[in-house]
Amino acid sequence: MRVTFDNLDGNGALNYSSRRSVARLEDSASVAAEAEGGAPGSAAWLGKVLRPPARCSEDCESAALAILSFASSRAAAIAGHYEAVNPASQEDVWPGDLLTLTRGGQETMVLVRRVSIVDGMAAPEVLTYRIEFANDWAESLGLTLSEAIAADALLPETASTAPSNVLANLQQLQVVVATETALQVDTGMAPPAGGGFEVRRRDWDFGPQVDQDLVLRSPVRSFSIPRESQVERYYVRMYDGSTPPVYSRFSSAVFTRLAVS
Repeated sequence: MRVTFDNLDGNGALNYSSRRSVARLEDSASVAAEAEGGAPGSAAWLGKVLRPPARCSEDCESAALAILSFASSRAAAIAGHYEAVNPASQEDVWPGDLLTLTRGGQETMVLVRRVSIVDGMAAPEVLTYRIEFANDWAESLGLTLSEAIAADALLPETASTAPSNVLANLQQLQVVVATETALQVDTGMAPPAGGGFEVRRRDWDFGPQVDQDLVLRSPVRSFSIPRESQVERYYVRMYDGSTPPVYSRFSSAVFTRLAVS
């Protein structure tokens, strides 16, 4: 199962631009389990978080993780009702309690949503409890979702398997030497194993299969960016050697206004 969210608010931070917050997560174990039966195993859902507000990509990731947690579990889609006369429990049943259903020796926990009690007007007292239950996928408690994705949302090219599955931002990046022909850059940290640093002219479309606006990829901490014009903007993110690669969440920006040869 793969879930993608977009949101109205921009990220800001090191992007030096305002864009929609997005997140894309997948449950690799669920994908592999479904694929064993001959199915593609990669059912996907795209949508928007309407409530509560998701103001950054981390909020979108949390919402996507919540959806994955019950979308990849068949028990999460259970809904129904149960009736009991004078339940043996010494405590009353309330919405929000957990009800244990046992079938074929397997137990499933379901969430009580509504309880109605009918008094049989008898002595001794006879109370009939009607307990309505529904797990998260059947009836959501805390999230209001929309299946619409904004036309201007730039969706991540690759899916993460967990929230915040990102590399560190290059907050120590600096230009150490600027000449008429090149910018010598020090990223401030060593690259991850099998990875490096990706430089682009625009602050999106980072990924191994995207050549548009790509300037260079460097496997070392310090590298040189060839100069092309007097006014230039470059965006840099770190990536690792995994497949697909994991990138920094935000870009570090290099803005220059220098004469060229």
